[in-house]
Amino acid sequence: MSVDKKRVVYAFPHLGAGSAVYNAWSKRANTQSQLMLKAIEIPGRGSLGSEAHIQDLELLVNKLADDIHLHYVNTQEHISDWITFGHSFGGVISIAVCQLLERKYGMRPTFSIISASPAPSVQEQENLHLLSDEAILEKIRRDKGTPEAVLNQPLIANRLIKQLRSDYTVKSQFSTLKRLQVKQPLTLITASEDFDVPEKEVLAWQEHSTGRTYHIEIEGGHFAIYDNWETVKGEMMQGLALEQPVY
Repeated sequence: MSVDKKRVVYAFPHLGAGSAVYNAWSKRANTQSQLMLKAIEIPGRGSLGSEAHIQDLELLVNKLADDIHLHYVNTQEHISDWITFGHSFGGVISIAVCQLLERKYGMRPTFSIISASPAPSVQEQENLHLLSDEAILEKIRRDKGTPEAVLNQPLIANRLIKQLRSDYTVKSQFSTLKRLQVKQPLTLITASEDFDVPEKEVLAWQEHSTGRTYHIEIEGGHFAIYDNWETVKGEMMQGLALEQPVY
């Protein structure tokens, strides 16, 4: 592989989050000679905060696929290959986008990493988007993914509620993805104390790919992945060394 080119990782945020959740990883990845992390922004938040939220699954997947294709075309002279990473909600969205990228543009990632994300084939129908603002805020607290100091700021809390309601609406349509199918290998990451997403629900992703699957477990709860950069980096760099196969 040319030393002038890097593997780009398109990283999809978890439910309710934006690209900022990967800021720390982006800084670390950019110190690697062979890795570039491109965090995916969701309309209605972050740098796309002025855009309307997209609450239709098909429209969102199309939008993100087009964004990735445009980025790849504009930077391909600096890219050796590409992979995807998605945590929880972002895991499902990432694979749906991969399926469309291959169908629409003939693009297929070298492999995909899915963290703490139940496969569509085992996800039950949810209608959390119908919850009241108060109920959504309480769920945010229970999930322990957002500091209490942040939730105590009304403007930020209200923005989070809107983002979550939008993503909950998208998630309620995941039942349409039960036959989602891709061809690239999958690396599946579970956490030892993730009581929200059982290991067997993550391993069910094997049904959604004709490629090989590889499973690793980290310590901690549902959001432990963000404290395990070294482990994640190692998985992202699979195959970049000649002696290191892609699973």
